Amino acid sequence: MKKIFFILTFFLFSCGDKENLVDIDAFLKEGKRINLIEGQNVNYFEVKLINEIKILNFTNFSNWNEKNQNHKNLIYPIKKKIEKNKNSINLKFKSFVVNNEKLIFIDQKSNIFLYNNKFKKIISKKIYNRKIYKNYKLDFSLSTNGKSLFVSDSLGNVHCFNLENLKLKWRKSFGVPFKSDVKIYKKNLFIINSNSKIFSINTLNGNLNWSFETSSKNIKDKDSYRIAFYNNKVFFTNDSSEIYCLDLDEKKILWSFTFESENFENTPLFSRSSPITIDQNGILFVSSNNGNTYAIDSNTGSLKWSNLIYSNNRFVISKNYLFNVFNDFFFIIDKNTGKILFNKNIKKSNNQKKSFQFDDLLVTNNNIYLFEKNGYLITFTNSNLNNIKIKKYFKEYKNFILTNDDLYINTGHSILKY
Repeated sequence: MKKIFFILTFFLFSCGDKENLVDIDAFLKEGKRINLIEGQNVNYFEVKLINEIKILNFTNFSNWNEKNQNHKNLIYPIKKKIEKNKNSINLKFKSFVVNNEKLIFIDQKSNIFLYNNKFKKIISKKIYNRKIYKNYKLDFSLSTNGKSLFVSDSLGNVHCFNLENLKLKWRKSFGVPFKSDVKIYKKNLFIINSNSKIFSINTLNGNLNWSFETSSKNIKDKDSYRIAFYNNKVFFTNDSSEIYCLDLDEKKILWSFTFESENFENTPLFSRSSPITIDQNGILFVSSNNGNTYAIDSNTGSLKWSNLIYSNNRFVISKNYLFNVFNDFFFIIDKNTGKILFNKNIKKSNNQKKSFQFDDLLVTNNNIYLFEKNGYLITFTNSNLNNIKIKKYFKEYKNFILTNDDLYINTGHSILKY
């Protein structure tokens, strides 16, 4: 019996293709790495399949009630040319919105300011006393609906003020810091906290309608938590690289999707995603720092396409294109197929060592404008994407809003009106 076992053992270890046998110790000493996938992220590779774009449809924004413009985070091309600013005011703040030609600002010391569109101050109000913002780093998100202003903060509180006089209507404490932007949909307020728990709150009295908690990780980032709405469904992401679709009628999860890395070696330490954008056909576009941009059917959760390029910034959408920026690259994707049509690295002059860091973009009837965090404005000509102008317009750049043909730029120290 022992002889038979010895023969079988010898046979198993000696037979087969000897070329496939690997000396593990010798292999590791060589320091070779296994290439796990053939797919390679194209964020840093230039692509030039088109030389021009044609934009036929444009929109106009009468109000800018919340960050990323509306409940679908939908930014279409506009008719606009950025030239000399019409007006300006020195104000240092982080967030602002526009409601019926009123500009609403909040700074890190919890001061709320109301101005008219000619930068004349109407009224101001302080939420917290100095003791609070001295000991805590406060962060706020703003949204308006009708004659109400809603403010969430990193202390886990939600406040509702009258937009006419800034008198407090109600205030509710939920105990855990809020991370997402405030979104208003059908008279309800939606927000996500740092435990990846989404809340639905009645805008009239601040009472909790319902909440739903998803998986959460220890390392968190504010760009992990995104919310959008379409056809009475809420779509939201968490810090575990997941996106959910919740039916607001049935109060149940219809589908979920995980943003997986193509190569686990490149899995980021924490999850980030772009704002969820949903077009008029119900197609959901979202990008994750796991390495992909996705087009997802909002009704079924089925994947229409994905591509190995990503950005955590907001998309601008036209009929045929998706536009976005990543670091010092500007890219265009075919909206229907996901094919990357254009990806351009924009460089500073040779005597400047640091590269650009783009935060935002705006597509207009003649030009594409890229906003850079140190104040540079890069202009592409739609009819010739090789025609690029680089000029420093601002000291720095934070964000912009559009309303009634006016463009307001937040530089971090001032508001410029174009």
